[in-house]
Amino acid sequence: MQQNQLISEILRWLFTAIGGAVAILEPTLPYILICTMMILADCYTAWSLSRRARKAHPEKVSPDGKKFKSHHFGAVILTILKAWTLIVMSFLIQRHITDGMPVDLTKVAAGAICFWQLWSILENESSCNGAKWARMLQRILVDKTARHFDIDLSEIKHEE
Repeated sequence: MQQNQLISEILRWLFTAIGGAVAILEPTLPYILICTMMILADCYTAWSLSRRARKAHPEKVSPDGKKFKSHHFGAVILTILKAWTLIVMSFLIQRHITDGMPVDLTKVAAGAICFWQLWSILENESSCNGAKWARMLQRILVDKTARHFDIDLSEIKHEE
């Protein structure tokens, strides 16, 4: 009976602490949601690039190119956690340190993350893509084909 009461008290304190943290950080949730969606959209466009690369140059893709790689998944989780941390820290700094300044640091941080992900999405969509708009974007964007899929771009460009 004593042990059940102890577990009940610990759980009560734990859920109270979690509830308090959620209440404090609730204003950051829309920013966290938007940035997470942008990061996942970037993952989708990277996967789409992977399919285009395998289709366009099957001989250049590494043999394990179709396999799920846990370190890629880990990198996505790490990116999401870094984005969340930046948003929460920006919110806390804005609320408790720079509250008199007219700049909303949470929006600046979320905007920077979204811009970074949008740039990456454009790189993914324009890479290994023969469309006119993609070739135009490749003048200012990085072609991610080689970096993501073990394809030597110099060999591909000489073949075309």
